[in-house]
Amino acid sequence: MEPDHARNLLHVTRDDFKHATKVFARKRLALGPVLMAFESGFLSFESGEVMAVMRATGDWQGRAVFSPEILRALATVPPDVDPIPIAYADGHILIGGMTIRCEWSLPRQELAHEIENPGLVDLLALGRTLTRAEVRGSELGKRIRSAREKTERRIRNAAAQLIELEISEQQIRALVEARIAGRIKEEKAHG
Repeated sequence: MEPDHARNLLHVTRDDFKHATKVFARKRLALGPVLMAFESGFLSFESGEVMAVMRATGDWQGRAVFSPEILRALATVPPDVDPIPIAYADGHILIGGMTIRCEWSLPRQELAHEIENPGLVDLLALGRTLTRAEVRGSELGKRIRSAREKTERRIRNAAAQLIELEISEQQIRALVEARIAGRIKEEKAHG
């Protein structure tokens, strides 16, 4: 039997990677946690309100969420290999020669049907676990996009209000991320 990580190996041409990710190198761009997914021959990186899509070959079974600073660094100085290998194993993704700690989840198609009235955290978790095809153009997809936008606004507002208490936007984002990861873990336990 093939090990799980053998099913999570992609290759992207350096030119495609460099061209698609250059948007993330902008200094004033507000980035949130990066969601990396692969569907129908396309690799996507989504952070905040920005998404980059590029052609990729290989096999990929899940989704990775990692730090936006890593994506900004990769966009600023892309890996110096062609094609760029991207792999997942044991809570880490490898992009070029850089190993990155990540949160990993498998798409859960039945999850959307299990939740009748999803709250904000449920919608954010669904956005990380459903396939892009299920989200794109659907009413659920609109609700997920709206939840992401609402979350971004609330994080920025909370950071502005808590600045005097020396609580940073990054600390607030970490709390939100922990809550989303907890919800995904709960759903896996019940599913």
